[in-house]
Amino acid sequence: MKKRNVITVIALIAFILILVVAKYISKRLSVIPENDPALIGNTAGNLYNGGFFCESDDKVYFSNAYDNYALYSMNADQTEVKKLASGITSYINAGGNYVYYYSRSSSDQSGLGYVRNGRGIYRVDKKGKNNILLGKLSTDSMLLVGNYVLYTDFQEDEKSDNALVSVKGLSTDGSFNFTYFSGHPRLASSQSGSVYYAAMEGDHFLHCLDPLTGSFTAVCEANMYEPIVQGDQVYFLDLDNNYHLSVCPLSGGEVRELIPERMDSYNLYGDMVYYQTVDEKNPEGYALKRARIDGTSIETVKTGVYTDLSVTSSYVYFREFNNDVPVYCTPTYGSVNVMPFTAAMDAVLK
Repeated sequence: MKKRNVITVIALIAFILILVVAKYISKRLSVIPENDPALIGNTAGNLYNGGFFCESDDKVYFSNAYDNYALYSMNADQTEVKKLASGITSYINAGGNYVYYYSRSSSDQSGLGYVRNGRGIYRVDKKGKNNILLGKLSTDSMLLVGNYVLYTDFQEDEKSDNALVSVKGLSTDGSFNFTYFSGHPRLASSQSGSVYYAAMEGDHFLHCLDPLTGSFTAVCEANMYEPIVQGDQVYFLDLDNNYHLSVCPLSGGEVRELIPERMDSYNLYGDMVYYQTVDEKNPEGYALKRARIDGTSIETVKTGVYTDLSVTSSYVYFREFNNDVPVYCTPTYGSVNVMPFTAAMDAVLK
């Protein structure tokens, strides 16, 4: 056999081996341990506020505004800050050994030598390795429940300027994607494997979706926005009462006002609620406040207009409206002590 032919055969064999190995590695990475069907990837309050922080197994995964919202991890006490992935990160969820997130600007995402172009949902292990693009898509809400990532999917309508929105599910291994229904709810609240959401079109009642069967039903006929289910109660911004925080039984019944202030956003964590007030009579009266879940012990955290209220076991994080930085934080419990989130900034400057 001529030398040129031998070289060609060897090159061909090498190429085939590379393809086989790549396929094997890809298959191994797609097989991940199953989660508990009732697992919830993040708190509803955090997801309603953009999903920029997520606490799981004594670690906090967060979108670092000081580094173009790249994905970072740290201990709950803000030590051992580490960068996990690039790209503008939001709707962070965590389950098992993995972190799931949405990136709307991810041309610099990478994993296993592959360049991952395009916005979409990603999965990366909690050490920042094996970054996988699960699906190219556009979304404005996303929730991990058990072994499914539920999200709102935007598709352009060629006949109009409107986007067609539907609720879809993506398996955590990325093997299949399916549609639940057409509509545009905000996906955030989950309990016992079911997803609870307020309809955004027609009525604004509380509905329940079973991710496994795809069935969904109305469970509470109160006009609500951003519902959070806890036990047999549902907390929400009351559309019939100027966006005041209210509560009613999950199965329906009397609606009870908790805090008589109009809210732009809120975050419920344990027995604490943090919220941004809207003072329609006095523009100088806007403030970030907190209270007990029963509406008592109301106090001001910081005057002004703040957004992205994210709560972990140790700290509450927020930023001023229309300003990415500085990011502020204060202890979740105990005395209010607002300070800059310097650990995130210092990690970028190192």
